[in-house]
Amino acid sequence: MSNKKIVALFVEGATEIEFYKAIIKYSRDSMEMPFNCIFEWIDMGGIGNYKKDALRKFNLLRKKYPHDDIYALLCIDTDVFRFSKKPPVDRRAVKTAIQEAGAKKVYYIEAEHSIEDWFLADFDGVISYLGLPKSTKRPKGMGQEVLKKLFKDAKKIYVKGHNTGEFIKNLDIGKIMTAYCNQLKTLCRTAELNCKYVCKK
Repeated sequence: MSNKKIVALFVEGATEIEFYKAIIKYSRDSMEMPFNCIFEWIDMGGIGNYKKDALRKFNLLRKKYPHDDIYALLCIDTDVFRFSKKPPVDRRAVKTAIQEAGAKKVYYIEAEHSIEDWFLADFDGVISYLGLPKSTKRPKGMGQEVLKKLFKDAKKIYVKGHNTGEFIKNLDIGKIMTAYCNQLKTLCRTAELNCKYVCKK
């Protein structure tokens, strides 16, 4: 009996879990076939917790799947590394620790600058969800800052990493995947997505 393939996504919070689940659902529906892997969703509760919790949470996963091949995908935003004099996480050290703990492969999926920038690739979907006029212009700034402004205009609050209700479900996932194909390529290859059907590339 061959080993099962486990694709474990280590993400910063609930918003990211909902987003990556939406990617998997959209891809499965587009390909009209099941995946040859099992997905696990690991909520890190923020980028700062990667340093102390990533290895611990991987070891718990290793106990759950002691004889299977685990592919660890570490999903992070790059803004905290680019604009911080002292980055909160040593990415190389985290990757090495998980590899040495028994991961089949460890990859980073890096949202530049933040995953909120990805969401804004479907700006029409964002303002539609918020009930803002179609004439709404995108505010200046980076993704997270822009989303907070738009949510505030709609008398809502956007808190990074927290559950945002139906927000993710209202986004055009295919449009976002096409716009950020290069940054999602590692996920697609690891999960064996067929680009011909998923994002038409």
